[in-house]
Amino acid sequence: MAPIIDVSVNFKPHKELKLYDVLGIDRDSMLPVDPEGYIAKMDENGVAMAGLIANVVQNGVHGELLATHVDEVYPVLQKYPDRFFGWCGINPLGGMDTLRYIEYAVKELGFKGVHVYPHWFGVPINDRTYWPIYAKCCELDVPITLQVGRQSPRSGGKLCGRPVWIEDAAFEFPELKLIGLHIGIPFDFEMTSAAMSYENVFIIADAHPPSSWSPHFVDYLSRPSLANKDGIKKVMWGTDWPVQELGQSISEVRALDISEEAMEGLLGANAVRILNLDVPAGA
Repeated sequence: MAPIIDVSVNFKPHKELKLYDVLGIDRDSMLPVDPEGYIAKMDENGVAMAGLIANVVQNGVHGELLATHVDEVYPVLQKYPDRFFGWCGINPLGGMDTLRYIEYAVKELGFKGVHVYPHWFGVPINDRTYWPIYAKCCELDVPITLQVGRQSPRSGGKLCGRPVWIEDAAFEFPELKLIGLHIGIPFDFEMTSAAMSYENVFIIADAHPPSSWSPHFVDYLSRPSLANKDGIKKVMWGTDWPVQELGQSISEVRALDISEEAMEGLLGANAVRILNLDVPAGA
């Protein structure tokens, strides 16, 4: 049995965001991830590892920058290297400072990849602003994950992540692993098409509860065919905590009518392969 990996956990939710009101999450109750508490939840649900996001957003385009620095997350990664790995969240408008920050996070702290919420910054993911960032990820041999689909509710941002736009980067940077967050909803057909068309495009199925996934998307990740090609190897599961609660999300995944091979791939085997994770034996 492959290990179960929750690839998407926001280390410190930014309470200032109206998003959480729309989602019905009590902002006053949100605290940074308590590693011991989250490990207890992971153990309760058979989860071996989780990816902690040092998330970076603007509170509306041109608003206040809300940033969780990688140095805040690193002590948890250092203390529990067999349970957590890190995503380096970035400001795509930071120029050389952003490139130096990525290199610091990956080379010195061991973060596994780069993470972007593009719509908060108002820059589409196929804008040439991202080209140096994509090149830096290629140089460091780490994946980049970008929110695709609609902008977050009440974000004050514009649509910056149509999944079809990820194809421009996939074409120009064939060495780069590009990962679409949040399935690309409401454009999940576009997201699966991009993943089918490009060997270096992958999907994280997080934020949206598994019980709400479209029949098309479930077919894509579970039933290889001429139309689906290798979708069974392309999708990784995550909670996007605090958007989803770990136990509920994994229960909904287990309720999907998919094969054991597809279930193992979705819950962890794909993440281990795509992200080059070091999972302890027996996890």
